[in-house]
Amino acid sequence: MRISSVQNYYCPKYTNNVLANNTKPVQNPNQTVTSGGGQISALPGYKFYPQINFTGIQSTALTLAKKIPLEDRLASVLQILQQGDVVVIDETLKSAQKSLKEVANSFHNIIKRLFYIEDDNFHASLALFKNHNNELEAYNPNKFDFVLNSGDKTYTMKQGDSFYLETGDVLTGNDSRLTIKDKPLTDLSMHRKIFVRSFDFTDEVKPVIKRQNQKSIYSILQTLSGRGKKLSFADVGGQDNVITALKKGILYPIKYPEAYKNTVVNHGYIMYGPPGTGKTLIAQALANETDAAFIKLNGLELESKWVGESEENWRKLFDSARENQPSIIFIDEFDAVAKKRGGADVYGDKVVNQLLTLMSDVEKNGDDIYVITATNRLDMLDSAITRSGRFGKHIEVTAPNTKDGILKIFDIHTKNKKLADDIDKEKLAAELLKLKTTGADIAHIVNSANENAFERSGIYKKMEEGTLVAADIENLQITYSDFEKAIGEFASSNKKSTRRPVGFVNY
Repeated sequence: MRISSVQNYYCPKYTNNVLANNTKPVQNPNQTVTSGGGQISALPGYKFYPQINFTGIQSTALTLAKKIPLEDRLASVLQILQQGDVVVIDETLKSAQKSLKEVANSFHNIIKRLFYIEDDNFHASLALFKNHNNELEAYNPNKFDFVLNSGDKTYTMKQGDSFYLETGDVLTGNDSRLTIKDKPLTDLSMHRKIFVRSFDFTDEVKPVIKRQNQKSIYSILQTLSGRGKKLSFADVGGQDNVITALKKGILYPIKYPEAYKNTVVNHGYIMYGPPGTGKTLIAQALANETDAAFIKLNGLELESKWVGESEENWRKLFDSARENQPSIIFIDEFDAVAKKRGGADVYGDKVVNQLLTLMSDVEKNGDDIYVITATNRLDMLDSAITRSGRFGKHIEVTAPNTKDGILKIFDIHTKNKKLADDIDKEKLAAELLKLKTTGADIAHIVNSANENAFERSGIYKKMEEGTLVAADIENLQITYSDFEKAIGEFASSNKKSTRRPVGFVNY
């Protein structure tokens, strides 16, 4: 039979009864106190309580450590707490994790280290965080209130609230009480690993902080070079006819309302055409040109997300747009929410009816609200949606069909890239036009050419070896051969599929 080894834990100043009230400190100039299985020496002038001495084969170290008051265990952890560290007090680690999820979004720093203190008698959850100012904050993740007594003032901490803590503050909630101390009654550093479980995320956090800092610095350079500006019509190439139609129908009525007093303004637009032609890009540019509030929705997401409460959510959406006039609501994949009525999809019928009612209200009230929709399948929309009024304006958005249109899109996507002197834009535009490329296709080809330049210049190899320097990127140029290779790969991938993309229709 295997017998567990006998363990002996002792901690000066604490007894089995956790500092019983009738225990008084003993002042002894020079005395050694012996009790049971161990002894400690009292230095001159040292106050001590009868030492805690646990000898047995069944009790665990954690059970014994819990005999030490929670406030002293916490004080011991606070002694080593650094900026970005979190302490969680709870009955179980699982409930502590749940509590952290409730308050994690309120933290102002990335969590570097986490310390968990288990306590069976603390019937609550509490998170303490060392913020960027090196101050201690307490967060209440519980559904019940905590009361903070600080000096002669009392504060109520509701769920999610946080307060700064100072030495001597007292927290109470759900019959649990905790006093904040700057140090424990005695040095617990030797026993800290027993009563606190630690998780160190420093190695995982450092690369994240480094990347974010580099991104922030780079964004400053982008702003200084004028690349942080909002998307505008100048950033949309090859769609002059579409832009002109939207200017006349939406931009001018918003900017010059007095000119449209005696004119019926159309508030609903349907942009239709194959994928990748820039429908979303155009809507975003229009919102920026008009300084209007922009609300973007996706029909496929709405179809699954708003089942059962769709009508109410659509009303709230239009109410929000009405409060922030002028407003532009953009609905992508419109065919997912405005299907033809009369089938088995009762939910879809309700959405169509609700949309028609809301659009009628916009027209009747003369609200400065414009709804732009985008679809690849105009034929799938309900006839009441597409008729005059409501969504009576239909604008076809096609792939660029002129070399000038291709060149405009090409210049937009290469304006921040260095092109070699051997680039023949006219020849490239002719090849792209022959392939009937869309704006999205041209963006993809430009990015592929950039990747080819990385490969040719050994950038990826230097990244792998860790020898990349800023000059390598600054001196990088995209050559004509890089574009030729990218166009060849694009043409080859398109030939592999003889089937047209789902949802593509010839108009």
